Amino acid sequence: MLTPITSITGDKELDRILKDLGTNALKDSVIKQGLKKIAKPIIQDIRSNINDVTKNLSKSIGVIRGVRSRKGQPFILVGPRYYGNYRGYHAHLVEVGDKEYNVEYDAQHNIERAYNKNKTQAVTKLRKEIILLLDKKLKKLK
Repeated sequence: MLTPITSITGDKELDRILKDLGTNALKDSVIKQGLKKIAKPIIQDIRSNINDVTKNLSKSIGVIRGVRSRKGQPFILVGPRYYGNYRGYHAHLVEVGDKEYNVEYDAQHNIERAYNKNKTQAVTKLRKEIILLLDKKLKKLK
């Protein structure tokens, strides 16, 4: 069993709650739920900025399923989905354009721009979300 690091952020409130909860503070699935919540504004920003005539590419932007993380290291991937009814297979061409590929249009860098625009808000939202989840679990145990 992995022991959680008690000082993951240097945030005193978060560290105090983690120490009170002990070794099984949060399951990876709970952290992934929090990550999916904070990914929504990034996904909406990417979708709104894509120059997409058919709307296939903008519909394909979302949380990519089927990617598993190691225990104790949860993560999610946000980007174009290629499976099922999604048709995001040309997203890499739109993102990097003629810089990397032999295409006739400039790069849009929508995903990179949306990430850079929303990353500080996402980190603060994730912090608040994790504190709420940990606090709820701590109240259940008491």
